[in-house]
Amino acid sequence: MKKGLKYTLVSVLSAAIVGCGAMSIVSGVQWGQAKDNLKIAKENLEEAKEETADSEKERQVIRDQIQEVKNKTFQADESKYKKSFSPSENQASVAAVFCVDPTGYGSLGSSYPIATDLDADVQYFVTNGHVVADYQKDGQKLYVRLENKQNVPAEVVFFEFDAQMDMAILKIEQPTSERRTVIIRNSDEVKTGEKVTAIGYPDKSSEIDPRMSYDMASQTVTGGVISKTDVVPGSVAYHTFQHDAFISHGNSGGPLFDENGYLIGMNTLIHKNSESVNFAIQSKLIMEILDQNNIPYITSEDYLANFDALVEAEKEEFENEKAEAVKKLEKQLAKIENAEEIAEFEERVEKRKDEVENNKLLMFVFAGAAAVCVIGLLLVLFVRGGGNPDDDGLTSYLVCVKGVFAGMRYDISKHTMTIGRDRNTCTMVFPEDTPGISSNHCSIYFDMRTKTFMLTDNGSTYGTYLGDGRKLTKGVPESLEPGSTFALADKSNEFKVERG
Repeated sequence: MKKGLKYTLVSVLSAAIVGCGAMSIVSGVQWGQAKDNLKIAKENLEEAKEETADSEKERQVIRDQIQEVKNKTFQADESKYKKSFSPSENQASVAAVFCVDPTGYGSLGSSYPIATDLDADVQYFVTNGHVVADYQKDGQKLYVRLENKQNVPAEVVFFEFDAQMDMAILKIEQPTSERRTVIIRNSDEVKTGEKVTAIGYPDKSSEIDPRMSYDMASQTVTGGVISKTDVVPGSVAYHTFQHDAFISHGNSGGPLFDENGYLIGMNTLIHKNSESVNFAIQSKLIMEILDQNNIPYITSEDYLANFDALVEAEKEEFENEKAEAVKKLEKQLAKIENAEEIAEFEERVEKRKDEVENNKLLMFVFAGAAAVCVIGLLLVLFVRGGGNPDDDGLTSYLVCVKGVFAGMRYDISKHTMTIGRDRNTCTMVFPEDTPGISSNHCSIYFDMRTKTFMLTDNGSTYGTYLGDGRKLTKGVPESLEPGSTFALADKSNEFKVERG
């Protein structure tokens, strides 16, 4: 063999040996790193699967709780927001009225109290004008009868008894809690056929029971329906309801309630030849006189509007509490790793297995090539070492953008940088009190083969995040192109990888 050719072959084979050997070493290092990362990933995957299996029952319990909360519907507490009143409850809104002369004789009628609040003490009572007509004319004493045979003196503050109106307003000396105000419904809303209740002290009842004490227990409650909604009896000019609830003398001035317990009229007249044809002055006329005398009262419209407002407020509070409870449960559920995350984790582990096998194959290929070149070199009887790995001449840097090491630049071309708070295991050591940084948070190195940086989360508590906000799966390496950024826990600890 010519000397020049021999030298040429030696040089070529030497370069080949060095190159293949170097690539074999690089591949071996990468294979070893990949093996280590795969081992960590497998361990983390098994741990995640165990945690997932253990927490599946817990997740299902939370899902059931979420559905249970979502299925809840608001129900108004009728005991707190009372829309209607029974006849027995309305007996507290009726009182007997007496006009008594010095000899002890006089007239009897019924009345009902007026106030602005169901819980307020009452002082004003409404009755018919004809019930207190003798008091007006002859100066008889006037009383409103309460419980325990208590006769409370009263005075007349409004009186009209003629063809235009038959109404009087009485005022007792002191407000009392022994009677409850009525709630007045506008008579224009009343329809024919509505059920009604009359409550009072009919004289026919006292004829049968001479021991009557004229308290609530002595009241007579009768029911019927509205026969006609607008009747003007021949002897008067005011508008009335015709109804068939039984009344007689003594019911005069007493209330006529609708089926919800709201006042719609005042019993005033009876047909002399029929006990089922009776008349009540419409509530609209009563309200007009109360307004004229500046005596405030409760209307059913205002009462129900207030009721609806209270119910709506309670419903809104219920819905807010419901939404907050669902939000809290969903947040709790989100903290538990789900099956999709495990599947993705498993897919990445499988991918890493392929990379390990590829690196292993490359290592054997380059090692074999180097061996072949050695044999070839021996054949030409000359061995010459030297050469370098396939290198583009650039240096790989880890740059701290934000945080404790902001502005620092580290060469990681030939070694793995481990970042965390543990001085024994980390090459970049954060102060112990740095928020969000785990003892062994993450690792990064430059892959000479792929010309990319490999970032791995080592099981940190608060996570490692890529520049696009994606969180790394612990133990599974992620490839970063030069110029990429990543953060530990949050943006306050941000890094960038560069080559130059």
